Amino acid sequence: MQHLKIVLFAALMLSVGFAAAADKTVRITKVTGTVQLMKSGVVVMTIKPGDAIPANLAANMTFFVVSGSIEVEAGGMKISGVTGSEFRPTFSGGSLVVASEGRASVEVKNSAGQSVIMTSNSEIKMNTSGATTNVEVQKGRAVVTDASGGGTKMVNAGETASFPSGPVVVAQNNAPAPKEEPVTQDNPIDTAVYVPQTSVIVTQEATESSEVSGSTP
Repeated sequence: MQHLKIVLFAALMLSVGFAAAADKTVRITKVTGTVQLMKSGVVVMTIKPGDAIPANLAANMTFFVVSGSIEVEAGGMKISGVTGSEFRPTFSGGSLVVASEGRASVEVKNSAGQSVIMTSNSEIKMNTSGATTNVEVQKGRAVVTDASGGGTKMVNAGETASFPSGPVVVAQNNAPAPKEEPVTQDNPIDTAVYVPQTSVIVTQEATESSEVSGSTP
């Protein structure tokens, strides 16, 4: 019995370990052009058009976009960059940490499409708690989508921001439609056809016509 408990506990811990590892998986979802994958400053792989895309990658892999674009999925977020972008996703506890090191900006989106635009040489920490995604700028600065969904704001190092982790629900206008007045004999529908005004004066036309007929022998 004791042996069985030990085996079950080990299986449980193993499954938890696999779940944690799955949560920290980094996966390339889109890539165009040429992208270099680096680890500790050393290029370990170069992806060119037509090359096979690796399935699962280490969380501390750095992506450098030589030309084209790339989109990476990590920790429930989508990280994308274009030519000149260089970024590295890592995990700290239950949070995703993204460092932007290239000359071009990097965008991080949650599942609701709310985004964080990172400038060069910046670092952010993101985690989702219930209906809110929290963002902490640890280095540099970032442009964060406003919680209302209608604007953006700049967040500097040491500051935090948050936005909805799910789609923003827009309240419907339930105001009653305008009441239509019934058509009666006292309130008939105006079906008259209005002819646009002309620049020709009728009396003048008649006068000119008489003068012409009088001059005729």
